[in-house]
Amino acid sequence: MGRLGKMILMLAFIGYPIVLHAFILKEEVDVSQLLLVFAPLLAVASWVVFRMFGKAWWPLLALVFAAAVYYVVTGNHERIGLLAVNGLSHAVLNLFLLWLFGRTLLRGREPLVFQISRHINGELEPEIVVYTRQVTIAWCIYFALQVIISLLLYVFATLAAWSFFINVLNLPLLMLMFVAEKAYRTARFPDHPRTSIMKVIEVYSKDFAVPRKADSER
Repeated sequence: MGRLGKMILMLAFIGYPIVLHAFILKEEVDVSQLLLVFAPLLAVASWVVFRMFGKAWWPLLALVFAAAVYYVVTGNHERIGLLAVNGLSHAVLNLFLLWLFGRTLLRGREPLVFQISRHINGELEPEIVVYTRQVTIAWCIYFALQVIISLLLYVFATLAAWSFFINVLNLPLLMLMFVAEKAYRTARFPDHPRTSIMKVIEVYSKDFAVPRKADSER
């Protein structure tokens, strides 16, 4: 059942953006479809706020989300609400990740990729330490480009092209970034221990990227 549950979760994770893209292209979206779109987004946002601020924020968070859904559902704003939630959720997520990675590049802090790599592999060689900082910068550029390209497509391209980029291409581009970085790392540092994407995600989700003082300044 554990393996089956993971497969179902993975299929849902892959299929949800495609369904969302299909809803975007529809001329009319009914309430049930709109709530289906909102539910996962609200769940993710709730989890993030819960991890960042704690349980005390849950009642206020639930009230704000309920008010937002009520406004969209009852105010004949279905299509506008769908576009807004879709676009804003993509932008906010990438801006949040940009902040999360970028803050660890500040003076006196350890780059996020360095934190994760050291947690998995122990002490790192000096050239690996430099590389982890470069990878952290690369991820910051990636998240920034996601927001910039999304904005440019929304302003200058068709709605279908914009939705295809932020929904259908979102996961493939993310996986491509992971795979490309791993391939480059393997070629550049063949003796460095191999690390799977799932292991990185596991470590990251447990530690939640708490910035630490650099070893040199402790």
